[in-house]
Formats: sequence, C-alpha cells, structure tokens
Amino acid sequence: MIIKKRRIAVRSQPNFQATVSVSDDDESGEKLRMNMGTCYFPKDIESNPESLGQDAHFICQERQTFGVADGVGGWAKKGIDSGIFARELMSNCLTSLRSLKPGRAVNLKKILLKAHSKTAAIGSSTACVVSLKGDRLCYANVGDSGFMVFRGKRLVYRSPTQQNYFNCPFSLGNWVGEGKRPVSVFLGEFDVEQGDIVIAGSDGVFDNLFGSEIEEILQESEGRPWPQDLAWTIATVASMNSTSEEYDSPFAIAAESEGIEHVGGKIDDITVIVAVIELDQPRVSQEEEEEEEEEEEE
Repeated sequence: MIIKKRRIAVRSQPNFQATVSVSDDDESGEKLRMNMGTCYFPKDIESNPESLGQDAHFICQERQTFGVADGVGGWAKKGIDSGIFARELMSNCLTSLRSLKPGRAVNLKKILLKAHSKTAAIGSSTACVVSLKGDRLCYANVGDSGFMVFRGKRLVYRSPTQQNYFNCPFSLGNWVGEGKRPVSVFLGEFDVEQGDIVIAGSDGVFDNLFGSEIEEILQESEGRPWPQDLAWTIATVASMNSTSEEYDSPFAIAAESEGIEHVGGKIDDITVIVAVIELDQPRVSQEEEEEEEEEEEE
C-alpha cells in the first residue's frame, strides 16, 4: 500500500482550535506535548462541495486537548442535520477549555457535560475528548468515536466503544419534546511515551480501516511523521475503502457477526486527528525542514 503525498484543498467544517502549546511534567521531569494535525472528508463532498457533513472536531493546543464528534445520521429522516449539533458541541468544548484559568486542571467529563448543557441545537452525536496530562493520555468518551495508540508503529491500545446495539452508539443530544437525556461518559487513561502516535477519529475511519492497515501506513512512512500529512493519508485510504464493494471492511465483519449482510466498506464522513507525542521543545516547521532537505540535496 503506497499513497503518494500531495496537497489538496478540502472543503470542511470549521476546525476549531487554539494555538499556544503547553503540557505538564511527566515523572522523568521532561515535558511531553502532542503535535497535532487533522483531515476531514464529508461523505457527500463530491456531490455537494459546500457540505459540512455530520462530523465535527476541535484542537486546543494550549490545553493539549482535542475532540471529535459524529452526528447521528438517523435525524435526517426528521429533516434535522445532526452535524449542527456536533459542531456546536465541539465549539462549546473548546470555549470551556479556553475559559479555564492558567494552571487549572482539565476535567474532561466536566468539560464535555458542560458543553452538552450549553448546546441548543436539536440532534445528537457521539463524542471523544482526549487530553495529554504529563505522560498520561486521558479521555472521556460517549459512543463509537475513539482513538488508537501506536508505539514503534505497532498498535498498543484502542479506546473502547459504547453501543446500545450494533451500529447504534451511545450519544449526547437534545430530543424534540424531551430535551437532554442522562448520559454515561466512559473515562479512561493510557500511559504514553515519546514517539507514540495517536490516531483518533469518527467511526468512518475505524469502520473502514483495520489497526493492521494503519500499522502498514505508518511503516511505509519515511522520516519524521508529520501529523497533517499522516492524517491526510489515513483519511484518503479510509475514504477509498468506504466506497469499495470488494473490501472486506471492519464494519462488514462486525455486521456479519450480528447476522446482518453488508458488502464492502461503509460510506460515511471521515475525520482523522493525528497526535505525535514529542518532547516539548522548540522545533522547526514542516516547511522549514523540507526546505533544509532540499538545500542538502543541492
């Protein structure tokens, strides 16, 4: 599997983000940080270039936190775009993070539930919010968005999913005539190391890519992993798999185990967030490093 790197313009929802990066000390006294990049492909981008899709995400560098939400597609039958709910939820998460006083710890469950309480749009979505605290990756999750951690380009951890039944994940939402329902937020953490790569996304990614396939993508990448390029590559492969009728996808295998016939990939919005765990120290940009490499070749 070889995907050549190229730059493309992708019409997507606003990428909510803040720009100053800090992190806590780990036990060794060294600081770790997440160097993050994203890519988003709405499933109907070709037929509707203005589409924002039903996924949403944010990156908060200053709090070393990111999140992804996937609007529940069933709302479309009622004429409701659940992507509006997902985008408002993620925007509210970022607003809550940025309003924290300096030095105040990030409480992911509180951030997520506060964001939910302030979200007025009708609809529902999954949500996964992840934060680096020292050498621990902490997360709050509702539904089947999530992440994988790769060490030495091998899968070492995957966040658990929450489903009522097959293809019906837990969600946060506002229901017509009911308002908000109680929600179960799963909290977890995983110890990370310098060089680890976190691949997060909506189910559009993990329904169309096995962990072993992401391992292959990582193993074929050369040199230092640049999050933005890696996110694009993973999203591109997942997107190609999603429209293939010959690909025996994770979604198809899961459907078969439930006695449901499904052939090929699962067409869906695809959001990828890549976070490379690095030492928190001054670094050159990707463009600067590429210029240096070109000068050396000359």
